[in-house]
Amino acid sequence: MLTLVVAGLAAGGAYAIFGVSIVVLHRMAGVVNFSQAVVGAFGAYFAAALYDRGWNFLSAAAVGVALSVAISVAVGLLFARLFSEADGAVRTGAMIAVTVGLFAAGFRFFSDTPRSVPVILPGASFTVGGVVVTAGTIIVLLVALATVLSMGWVLSSTRVGTQVRAISELPVVAELLGVPLFARTALVWGFTGLVSAVGMIVVASNLPGSFSSLGFLIFPAMAAALIGAFRSLSLAMVGGILVGVVEAVSSYRPTWAEYRGAVPFLIALVVLLWTQRHEVWDAAR
Repeated sequence: MLTLVVAGLAAGGAYAIFGVSIVVLHRMAGVVNFSQAVVGAFGAYFAAALYDRGWNFLSAAAVGVALSVAISVAVGLLFARLFSEADGAVRTGAMIAVTVGLFAAGFRFFSDTPRSVPVILPGASFTVGGVVVTAGTIIVLLVALATVLSMGWVLSSTRVGTQVRAISELPVVAELLGVPLFARTALVWGFTGLVSAVGMIVVASNLPGSFSSLGFLIFPAMAAALIGAFRSLSLAMVGGILVGVVEAVSSYRPTWAEYRGAVPFLIALVVLLWTQRHEVWDAAR
């Protein structure tokens, strides 16, 4: 059982990274980013393709991360230009369309053949209670923690965080007051693209999969963001790790393993029911 829990930490750390990134963009740009995982998958797969062509791992990973950042910035500027004053339904619909388009482009460039990403720091590991913990697991958890701490500080204590929140709520007024709309938008979206690519490269090195399977990691990431109510970065991180561990433990019995893919949806459903309980009880009274 402990082995499964440790195995779930790597995936859970990735869910936490994507979930925290989703919460950050929702708070700072007013957008629920369904493309978070597929943008990271672009970076991971491109890095793997360069590595297969003879590039060293660090150079390939740097270029892959840069590609994810560029895609994320392009999407963010597109939304800032076309949907800055649109309501939530229009933004959501546009983001779904962008996500489907990125999936189609990913299939076109990379197909859906599983591709392996080199293991980060191969052989670097330590043992806890007889269970081997790899360096990749530690790295992904540290990236998730660093994202929470850095973005929490930016949101609460910096001028940039205040400006970006103003852009998401009152873009016209913020621009009239001299806030650099597109520069701040590019900064926020670029950061989430960078974090997603790093997280996906670590995950792909531990859990090789196809382009679609990596892109579909958005579902457990959404569950993590829901646990954080799209507001709390720390709860989103905890939620992502929880989803990863529960998924891993669910394979403890063969009969449970059949329903492993439903775990994120079940957790999201429970969270939604719990967060809406007061409204239901008030209506009943």
